[in-house]
Amino acid sequence: MAGGDESAGGRSRIMAGVGILCVSAVLYLRFHHLLSISSLRRNHSYIIQTVDENPILAPCGYIGVLVLVIGITCPGATMLSFLGGILFKQPYASFYAYLGYIVGASVSFTLNTYVLGDYMRKKLATNSPLYQKFEANVRRNAFAYLVAARYTMVFPFFFVNAAAALVGVRARTFIAATSVSCIPGSVIYTTAGGALANLLHKMADDEVLDKSALMWSALSDPNVKICIAGVTFALVVVAIIQLTTKGGEDEDEKEKSQ
Repeated sequence: MAGGDESAGGRSRIMAGVGILCVSAVLYLRFHHLLSISSLRRNHSYIIQTVDENPILAPCGYIGVLVLVIGITCPGATMLSFLGGILFKQPYASFYAYLGYIVGASVSFTLNTYVLGDYMRKKLATNSPLYQKFEANVRRNAFAYLVAARYTMVFPFFFVNAAAALVGVRARTFIAATSVSCIPGSVIYTTAGGALANLLHKMADDEVLDKSALMWSALSDPNVKICIAGVTFALVVVAIIQLTTKGGEDEDEKEKSQ
């Protein structure tokens, strides 16, 4: 009977996961073109005018969309972060993006915890020694692992959320680590978005649009470079803390073995 209940619970989680992915896919296919560089260039003046006319509704709408996109793991969060810098001035752009990150990540973590939950965790723990090692390492210092994973900006945002849920990181630890680690990303992406807005404003209507060159020009902005330098410094600090913690744990294990 217990096995049947567990199997039924597993099927319901899978169906919920499929439903979330379907909603994500529909939203992406329906609206992704609005976040393209070409679309932003065509509608730049109108977008800025609309934002200026709605000083309360515009930020709330932006934060809400960012929460939705991140929460259901819909592609487009990075471009939305750039968009924040186009729509709003600093430091408001960073603050709005930061709120969207935190709330969206929390929603994503909650949904992933339900979908993956104990069912998938037990399956992997039973059949995968690699997962067992990964889980043990993360649980040893979940906060540092999550902060380092987000600071590097190598792992996709949704991957960190899903991995934390799969391993079973406590919600308060996840929220605390996300609150700290999302600060650099919110500042860098929105600052680059502000630089991108300046480039779009300077471009002539008939000028050929090179998306790659435009994005690299935005990321090469001096303000963005300062932000990246700050993140690099913070990442080095996190790495030193991790190495120090790991060294102390190794010494404790040696003492126990002796």
